[in-house]
Amino acid sequence: MEALIPAMIGALKLALKLLLIIVPLVTIFEVLRYLPVFRRAGQAVDPLMRGMGLSRDAAVPLFTGIFLGIAYGAGIIIRVAQEKKLPRRELFLMGLFLATCHAVIEDTLVFVVIGGNAWIMLGVRLLIAIGLTALLAHLWKSRESAD
Repeated sequence: MEALIPAMIGALKLALKLLLIIVPLVTIFEVLRYLPVFRRAGQAVDPLMRGMGLSRDAAVPLFTGIFLGIAYGAGIIIRVAQEKKLPRRELFLMGLFLATCHAVIEDTLVFVVIGGNAWIMLGVRLLIAIGLTALLAHLWKSRESAD
């Protein structure tokens, strides 16, 4: 019983820290989402998107998933896929990228709070996600060419 009270206090402190990280991030994203500069961000990352076999239409749902998480990103991916009629190949590649690299700010901040190195975690996740997605996009394109 003596250990229960300090554990509960520690859990409440951690929950408060998480709340202080997640709520502002979601709020900031919701505000930025409606600004013209945020919509133009897709143009700035167009070369990277093409390198991974993705179109500019995939930028918003991809960045949503990267910054806010896979569940929130999935909702946006579904909406964009229906509106823009994204091909299955592109949906697969977006899903692959997000499975490897999602919620980078949220997760990184959460792990920094418990002692992780932000730069190592962020760098490794991004490199693996970009490399794996680009590789599978290339293999998929090569296979389509062979058929």
